[in-house]
Amino acid sequence: MIEALRDFAVGRGQAWFEMVVQPHNVAAIAFLLGVLAIALWRRGWRATMTRRAVASSAASLSIFHYNFFLSALAVAGATAFNHLFAAVGLPSLPDGAWAATPVWLLIPLVVLAIDFADYWAHRLLHTTWLWPIHAVHHSDPQVNGLTSFRIHMFEGVVMLMTYTVLLSWMGLPAEIVAASAAVRLVHNIYVHVNVDWDHGPLRMVIASPRFHRWHHADDPAVYGKNLAAVFPLYDWLFGTYHAADRRCDVPVGAQDAPENDVVRLLLWPLLEWPRMILARLRLPAPVAAPVAEDKAGA
Repeated sequence: MIEALRDFAVGRGQAWFEMVVQPHNVAAIAFLLGVLAIALWRRGWRATMTRRAVASSAASLSIFHYNFFLSALAVAGATAFNHLFAAVGLPSLPDGAWAATPVWLLIPLVVLAIDFADYWAHRLLHTTWLWPIHAVHHSDPQVNGLTSFRIHMFEGVVMLMTYTVLLSWMGLPAEIVAASAAVRLVHNIYVHVNVDWDHGPLRMVIASPRFHRWHHADDPAVYGKNLAAVFPLYDWLFGTYHAADRRCDVPVGAQDAPENDVVRLLLWPLLEWPRMILARLRLPAPVAAPVAEDKAGA
């Protein structure tokens, strides 16, 4: 038993190192360190590394590593879904369909296609029964670059299943998808950084921190708005665009989800779904009988 645990720990440690040195993760780490250096230079240590900000970042990193150690379960679930979907036998583009497309054009096309899938996966995650999964991401009360990694394992499964349904028919080259991962990851970190940038005339071309800040706003008026990860055009096309023409001064977070309680956040969907089911099964309260008229006092 002890040897099995030791082998597991050693194996996951090696996998962690291999994950960290992947190009897109190296780019993400370098970007995060650069953002932190700029924040320390502009705002100072005390204003940047507040107790609440440190607690929030620590919770995000803890959730990320929890997902990493259990990622095999998520991959197994997504793989099983892939096999079931493949068994349906839906038509797809032939092998080599993208061979003649130059890389400089293929990479933005891949990012555009993946962002389309991300938009619809994100929209699904904002529906009633999937919200407890996505609420973990929205629970961060101090949205920053590390919020990108505050994702529940179940959300990863939903995203992979969406890719299977919406993208598998395209037969996108795996090496181009991998190359685009660095672009998408760094941009995802960027839009979570706490700066009020809106990209001016390019605000509809590529998502900005202000655009995404409004998505995290704890304001019913903007719930389910600005869902696109990279291209706001999808929100404009599908009716979920919020014109972020001013700084987002609304508090961020999710009202019901715990903020930085890692254990409760990891269990949150499993805690919320039974409560939601019981609420649906609850019988309506009996209608009170009408009060008899007091004739004596009439």
